[in-house]
Amino acid sequence: MALMAVVFTAFALAVPAAYAAVNRSAEPAANQTLTWTAGDDYTQYTSAPATAVAGKTTIVFESSAATGNTTGLTHTLTFDTANGDYNKDVSLNILASPFDSEGGRHTAEVTLTPGVYRYFCAMPGHQMMVGELVVTAAPGEDTTAPQASASVAGTKNDAGEYVDTATVTLSATDTESGVDTIEYALDDAPYKPYTAPVAVSATGQHTLAYRATDKAGNTSTAQSVNFTVTAPEPPKDTTAPDTSATVTGTKNSSGEYVSDATVTVSATDAESGVDTIEYALDGAAYKPYTAPVSVNTAGQHTLTYRATDKAGNTSTAQSVNFTVAAAPPKDETAPAVSASVAGTKNDAGEYVDTATVTLSATDTESGVDTIEYALDDAPYKAYTTPVSVNTAGQHTLTYRATDKAGNTSTTQSVNFTVTAPEPPKDTTAPDTSATVTGTRNSSGEYVSNATVTVTASDTESGVDTIEYALDGAAYKPYTAPVAVSATGQHTLAYRATDRAGNTSAAQSVNFTVVAAPPKDRTAPEVSASVSGTKDDAGAYVGSATVTVTASDTESGVAGIEYSLDGGPYLGYSGPVAITKSGSHTVLYRASDKAGNTSTPKSLSLTVVDGRPPAGCAETDDRPTVFTGLVNTGVPNRVTTNGCTINELIEDHRAWKNHGAFVSHVGDIVNTLRKEGVIDQREAAAIKKAAARSDVGMQDRGPDGR
Repeated sequence: MALMAVVFTAFALAVPAAYAAVNRSAEPAANQTLTWTAGDDYTQYTSAPATAVAGKTTIVFESSAATGNTTGLTHTLTFDTANGDYNKDVSLNILASPFDSEGGRHTAEVTLTPGVYRYFCAMPGHQMMVGELVVTAAPGEDTTAPQASASVAGTKNDAGEYVDTATVTLSATDTESGVDTIEYALDDAPYKPYTAPVAVSATGQHTLAYRATDKAGNTSTAQSVNFTVTAPEPPKDTTAPDTSATVTGTKNSSGEYVSDATVTVSATDAESGVDTIEYALDGAAYKPYTAPVSVNTAGQHTLTYRATDKAGNTSTAQSVNFTVAAAPPKDETAPAVSASVAGTKNDAGEYVDTATVTLSATDTESGVDTIEYALDDAPYKAYTTPVSVNTAGQHTLTYRATDKAGNTSTTQSVNFTVTAPEPPKDTTAPDTSATVTGTRNSSGEYVSNATVTVTASDTESGVDTIEYALDGAAYKPYTAPVAVSATGQHTLAYRATDRAGNTSAAQSVNFTVVAAPPKDRTAPEVSASVSGTKDDAGAYVGSATVTVTASDTESGVAGIEYSLDGGPYLGYSGPVAITKSGSHTVLYRASDKAGNTSTPKSLSLTVVDGRPPAGCAETDDRPTVFTGLVNTGVPNRVTTNGCTINELIEDHRAWKNHGAFVSHVGDIVNTLRKEGVIDQREAAAIKKAAARSDVGMQDRGPDGR
C-alpha cells in the first residue's frame, strides 16, 4: 500500500487594522527558511538548523534519495508541545519518505517566537533523533535588560548580624519582553537559577551576586548584597545527665545469673554532654566506668553508679541489685525434635499446590538454642517459621536441633509429594473487533483503497487463530491487515478461536471503496479590488485597502499571497491597508490544494496624506497608544478627523484629577469604537491602561510620556 505524508502546521494569523499605525520605526522581520534533512540513519537527522530569528518562517523537511534516504525509511519532524521546559506555541508534525506523494520533500509555514523549541522523530525506535532550535528576538525589538533587586530577612543581633539564618529574596521586572530567568551566585560559586528565596545558614560573611535575563536575551548588570551570619549562643547547662544500667547474662528459673552477670551503665546529656561515669560495687569506693562490669562472685550484689557532665553537674546516685549463682552441672543431652506436614491432599495422598512443614523441639536442661532444616539435599539453614514447599514433585526435608550447651540431636527426615492443581477449563470465546482505515471523501467512502485491521484477545487460554471472509468468500487465516482496492460496497466477516477450541460468533464490518478523482491541474482564479476615499485626481486620501479573493472549483484554494512594491510575497489573511503616501504596486496570486499556483496579477494605486493642516491640540506620532507611561500596545491610528488617537487623548495635559482623565479617555474610546477606528478588544485595553496610569495623580516627565 502506498505511503501517505500527513502535515499538521500551526499558522500565526495577523489581521491588519482598519487604520494604519503612524511612523512605524521598523519594518517587519524578513521571512526565513529552515531546512531539516534525514537519510538511512535513524539515530540523527542528516542536517538540522541550530538557531533562528523570531517571525514568520518556512520549514522544509526532506527525506529522499537526495538527502541520503536509499532504503525508503520513514521519518517525521515533530515539534514537542508537551514539555513545559520548551516553547509549545508551534504544533508541527511532518511525515516524509522517498515514496510519498511529494517525493519526500515537504514545507510548512509557521511563526516562531523567542525561546527554545525541541524537535524529534516520532517513529518507533527513532527516539535518538532529537534536537533543539534556539530562537532569538528579531532585530529592533527589546534591547533593555530587566531591573533586578534583592532583600535580606532574618533575626539580627545588636551588631546587625543575622542569627542562625539569613534569607535572600530576589525579584526582577521587565516592561518589554518580560523576565525569563533570575540567577544568583553565593560567595563566588557558579551562577545557578533562582526559583525560591535562598536560605544561608553557614556562619561568616557572605556575598550573593544576582542578575536577570529577559525573554529577548538581555541580561542585567550583576549586582550583589553583603551580610553576615552568626551562630546562636548556647544556653547555660544546669541539668545533670540521665543515667541507666542493665544487667545481662544467663538466668536460672529463680532469676539468678548463672556463673556471671554483666552490668552495662549508660548516660546521656543533651546540653554540654557527658564528661565521666563512675560506679561502686558492693559499697566499695567509686571508680571510673570505662567498659561493662563483669561480676562472677556467687552471692547478692549491689552496683551503684553516677555521671557528671562537662558543665560539672553530677547526677543523683542510682543502683541495681542482682544475684550470681554457681553454674549447674553440664548439660550432655540433645534436644527432642519432631516434624509435621500440613496442606490439602488429593486421593493419592499428594499435597495439592503447597505442603507446609512445621518443626518443634524441646530441651529440659539448658534449653533449645537452634533448629535447622535442609530441603532436598540443599545446605542446612536456620528454621524460624513453617516451611512452605510449592514445587511439584517428591521432597525430603531433613531436620535437627541444638541446645544451649551445644548438644545436637540425631538427624531426622520427613518425605512428601507436591502436585500442581488442575487449571480451570476455558469455555469463553475470544473478544474480536475490526477497524477500517484509509482516505475518505465527503460521503464517507474510501478513496482508492481501504485497510481492515482485525484484533482479538483471550484472557484465559489465549488466541489461537483469527479468520476473515471478504464479500461472502470462504474464511481464510488472518495474518496481517487486509487491503481492499476493488471499487464497490464490501463486507468483511471475521472470527477468532482460542487454544481451548472456543470460536467467537462471526462479526462483520461494511465499507465502500471508490476510484480516486482525476488530479487537479488548473490554478485558482484570483482577483483584487481597492477601497477608500478618493480625491479629484483619483488618489486615495489617508489610506487605501486592497481586498484579494480567489476561487478553485476542483481541489479548493490553499492560500493567497501578495507582494507590496517589489517586496517578498506574504501570506494574505485579510484586507491589506496601505497608508504610506506615494504610488504603490500590489502583486497577488493564489495556490490550490493540489499545488497549482496562478500567474501573478498586479494593480497600481496612489495614496496622499489625508491629515488636515490644523485642528489637533498636539502632535503625537508614537507607534502605539500611551496613557501616561502605560503602553497599551494598540496601534496609534489616524482617526476620522485627521488626528492620531494619542493626540485626542492628550495624556500630558494638566488634568483636574485622575477620574477626569479616565472619564475623558472613556468618551474618546466610545467614539472611536462607533467610528470603527478600534475594535472592542482594543477599546477595553485603552480604558484599562487609563485606569492604571498616573495621569491626574502626580507630576510626570517634561514630555508627559
